[in-house]
Amino acid sequence: MRIRLNRRGWVVLVGVPVFLLALAGTLLVTMFSNSVMASAYEPVGVQTVEVTVLPGDTLWGLASEFAEGYDVDSAVRYIGEMNSLEGATLQAGQTLQIPVLDQP
Repeated sequence: MRIRLNRRGWVVLVGVPVFLLALAGTLLVTMFSNSVMASAYEPVGVQTVEVTVLPGDTLWGLASEFAEGYDVDSAVRYIGEMNSLEGATLQAGQTLQIPVLDQP
């Protein structure tokens, strides 16, 4: 049995796959050319001080000592978020950004 296609049939047979491929290509290009990236800069309006971790340092101790103007619990959470820490363990030599309030 032979199938005969008219002009509309050819448009559907060829046009739909071409359209779907173009749509998929556009989606892939958009996904891989997205300009959203992590920033190495501190957030606007947040003053920080850079501290190098010494042996025996803890997040609580660093927050108590350097996070002027913040309560210690909030500072510990904020330090963890700012530095993308996954836990409370610090490594000697690690550099942390610690928030400080603007001092007049």
